[in-house]
Amino acid sequence: MYDYCICFVEETANRILAEKLISEIAAYSLPKILHNYIDEAQYKNGCLLSLVYEAQLTNQQLSILSFSRWLLVLCSKKNRDSPCVRQAIRFFAANRGKEFILSVLIDGEPESSFPPEFFEKRKSTITFNDGTTQEVIEIMEPLAIDIRSGNINSSLPLLRHARIRIIAALIGVSYDTLVQRHEKRIRRKLKNIALVVIALSLISGSFFTYLWLNAKHKTEIAIAKTQLSKDLLADMCTNYPLLFQDIPEIQPLVDILLVNSIEKLRISESEYIPLLPVNQLLLLKADDDLIQTRNKAKILRYLSRTEEAVKAYRKAASMLEQGSELYSQASRLFAENTDPKIYPSGILVVEIDDKVSKACNGLRAGDIIVETGGFKFRDLSQYETYLKTRADRNRNMNLTVLRYENNELLKMVLSVKPKDLVYLAEEM
Repeated sequence: MYDYCICFVEETANRILAEKLISEIAAYSLPKILHNYIDEAQYKNGCLLSLVYEAQLTNQQLSILSFSRWLLVLCSKKNRDSPCVRQAIRFFAANRGKEFILSVLIDGEPESSFPPEFFEKRKSTITFNDGTTQEVIEIMEPLAIDIRSGNINSSLPLLRHARIRIIAALIGVSYDTLVQRHEKRIRRKLKNIALVVIALSLISGSFFTYLWLNAKHKTEIAIAKTQLSKDLLADMCTNYPLLFQDIPEIQPLVDILLVNSIEKLRISESEYIPLLPVNQLLLLKADDDLIQTRNKAKILRYLSRTEEAVKAYRKAASMLEQGSELYSQASRLFAENTDPKIYPSGILVVEIDDKVSKACNGLRAGDIIVETGGFKFRDLSQYETYLKTRADRNRNMNLTVLRYENNELLKMVLSVKPKDLVYLAEEM
């Protein structure tokens, strides 16, 4: 006996959504307070019912419907009139009743996406003040689990919230009751996890600070601690997203922690980064701020994933208050035309005064500084530290810049005094 089956027309997008939905439901655990009244087994056992658009249901498919307590139907405009879906709805309704069918709306509006079997005509009589009556026919449509979005990648995250509505129906409790219990549990977890995340930030920060400062040392202790740091980060990248997947509120904090740690590895010129499971972690997200987005761009460039790096730089540019177009163009040229091993980082001159430009041997807006006095810095902090502590502010030094001219990114060396370097800059 199945607790439910998910009915859908066999297409790639439909299957992805159906498989993701069944995994989300299976991964959900009821709040402890409900355990005394409800058995989790009432919703854990689900199955997929894949159908061919024009085909009639087979005996095996009819058997699955017969042994399912609930039917979930993925509804879209394209498959609204699928004969097999309509047959499945009619068969299940005749055996179990329409009240045990849930529609999952993928796209379109209910009237254009729900199969006709979902709509029910009800007659009612209206009595007017003068005693006359009029019969009215109302068309009732079912309540839907709405996961409509621009594309399948945007719909998938909505399934995590949609599963609560589905599970509430499967176990026979009100949606509000389950949501309140779920949110109370989440708040309790957040209090504990916030402390853990803070502690991990301090621990990992100390590990990677040590790695940054000592990666070049060849003593046994330095090598051992470097390896320990690498192992720790690999474990974090692999397990933390899964560990906190049921708590979306804490996931951004975890991502920030991991991306910042990987950025420190990049600064230390670690060749270990390509071995880390970072593909999901480096995906751009709507809630990424400028620092997080730029860190992802720098890491992607370091990994020679140029196209993805350019997209990340472009998003970072859109967040800038000044020089966004210049930054977008310059960062693209920088990512596409330079080797991160030769030039680990770059500082874009966004705005510079004419007098300063003249004093700096013609340094101008759009120039990308990649080397100071022979020092190839790996981030903005190293660049600023070098100018403040290692360079003589009143003596000329060679400043290597990349400048876009004649459809080429040209390398130029300018002789400047550090004290004259006063301009608006952004890191790449």
